This record gives sequence, C-alpha cells and structure tokens, in this order.
Amino acid sequence: MNGVTGRMGTNQHLVRSILAIREQGGTLLADGRRVMPEPVLVGRDRDKLEALARSHGLSRYTTNLDEALDDAANEVYFDAQTTAARADGIRRAVDAGKAIYCEKPTAVDTGSALDFFRRCRKAGLKNGVVQDKLWLPGFIKLKGLIDAGFFGRILSVRGEFGYWVFDGSTQPPQRPSWNYRKEDGAEWPPTCFAIGGT
Repeated sequence: MNGVTGRMGTNQHLVRSILAIREQGGTLLADGRRVMPEPVLVGRDRDKLEALARSHGLSRYTTNLDEALDDAANEVYFDAQTTAARADGIRRAVDAGKAIYCEKPTAVDTGSALDFFRRCRKAGLKNGVVQDKLWLPGFIKLKGLIDAGFFGRILSVRGEFGYWVFDGSTQPPQRPSWNYRKEDGAEWPPTCFAIGGT
C-alpha cells in the first residue's frame, strides 16, 4: 500500500477497507477458503510509516518500494500517492509482475492511463481503479432516470465532481494544502467530464 500515510489513504483505504476486512476474518472465497490481506505500508517518511503501522498493530512497512515489490509474498500493488507521483510506482509494480489497484485518477493524462492499462494487459496482470463514486446514491438515481427514459434523448452531459472545498476565509479548509498546488500533484479542480451524443 503505497501512499496511505495521508488522511484519505489512511482512513478510506487502510482502516475502512483492508483493516476492516482483516477484522471480519478475511474475504470468504467460493470454495470456503479465506483470503487475509497482509498490508505492507510503503512511503517516503519512515517515521510516519512506523507510527501508522504501530497505531494499527501492523509490523510491515518500508521506504524502499523495490524491496516490497521484490517480495513474492506481496502479490498486489495498491497506489494512493498523489496522481503526479503514481506513474513511476505503477510501472515498477507492473515490471515486478504485481496485480495493480490504484486510486483515481490513474494518471495525469489519458495517454499515460492507457499505457498503464496496456502494460497490465500485455503482462497478463489483473488491474483496477477505485471507482467508489459510481455507486453514490445520486448517480444510481440518475442512472435509473436515464434507463427509464425520463430525460428523453440525451444529446450532451457535463458533470463536475469534487469535495466541498473551503478556502479558509470563513471556514477552515478541510483538505491538505497540497490539494491546491498543481506543482505538488494536486487533483484540483475537481474531476470534470463532458459527453456529447445524439
């Protein structure tokens, strides 16, 4: 798990996902066996990694990504680094033959994202992206309305997504400061898309 020392990585991915699965006794497979995730925390700051591991009863952490990727027991690489830092880690993990799962967006541009996908496919590696927003109640309701023909023939759609972000003038900002600096890998402004059709 590379990059989970930040607030989102720790809470969403480590605590509410991997540690929750461990607390429930692992994931039950169809044949009755259970898979128990054994996370290895990877990052740049040994002190943060050690504190995070200790606070959750984990013993495996490192600042050496290659060391973690060289270990055959580590079968899946999860990347929650800033988007700008993600490319190098994913490429190294693919070269090491690891299945890939990463936070969104996978890359800073479409070409790089497609390159990751093609590398994984060529290597025969399972891969996926966190797509939690697809199952938010509003999107499910919207999909139902579209399927029911409520809007008629849709010619164009534009969506804008993101968090409520406060600038700190009337309410304290709730996102870390790097989220506002493109040079530090900010994913702000919020992800946008536009779809046209007839």
